[in-house]
Amino acid sequence: MDSILFAANAKINLALSVIGKRNDSYHELDTVMQTVDISDEISIKKSRFFSFESDSFNGENNIAFKAAHCFFGAAGIKPQVQIKIKKFIPSSAGLGGGSTDAAGVLTGLNKIFETGFSKARLCEMAVSLGADVPFLIDGGTQRARGIGEILTPLPAIPKCSAVIILAGDKPSTAEMFARLDKTDYPKPDIEKTVTAVKNGSYSELTQALGNSFSVLWEGSNIPDRLYSCGADAVSLSGSGPARFALFSDDEKAKMAREYLKNEGFFVYSCRPSESSFVIK
Repeated sequence: MDSILFAANAKINLALSVIGKRNDSYHELDTVMQTVDISDEISIKKSRFFSFESDSFNGENNIAFKAAHCFFGAAGIKPQVQIKIKKFIPSSAGLGGGSTDAAGVLTGLNKIFETGFSKARLCEMAVSLGADVPFLIDGGTQRARGIGEILTPLPAIPKCSAVIILAGDKPSTAEMFARLDKTDYPKPDIEKTVTAVKNGSYSELTQALGNSFSVLWEGSNIPDRLYSCGADAVSLSGSGPARFALFSDDEKAKMAREYLKNEGFFVYSCRPSESSFVIK
């Protein structure tokens, strides 16, 4: 295989609890994540030289760029490849846009160079890149603990639609954690979310969403707007600013998207996906 083209999906946090700050300055997390079918497009092609292009930004600060060099260092081979990323997932929104690109680069390079790294080995590389990257090696529905490296696969959630709305800017993720540490933030019951997913109960799931970072976004009227559009449940993804609403009724989801779009918001509609990547 000399080249590969695939879609790399975004994620939402069905529930996210920040357990606390560790001695190594990282934060202990407990979260249930779900991939959704909003995706970037990644093209990887063998070449005589290394090149990297992305619609967001290029260079050493791009997490997918770091992923490529992490892979080649682990594989012990020369970085002779062209990587191109077309961005459709909004950046710095809490949707894992950069993380899914990084996971996609690791996975794609493993395929075209036939290095035979297991998913476990790819996850070891991924954890050094970011907390969401190990989950996005595989995607679907999973519980992630620790700093994202302890993964437990879960059954697919019941069929539903999601509407994602972006409103407001946020500082860096590091700054959001620093702000969170200064508050008396909530710690959602992740076991309740896991039980709802295992039971295959949509009604239980809608009662089991939550996010520690929601305390930093209090005062927003976005949840009320989404509920007024018929949402069954609303929560925050990652550290924000993206909020998502779940709908059991596809028509209500479509109407909500159009209404909020006409109100001037950046709005996306999507469905849960069973994996991170779709080969094109």
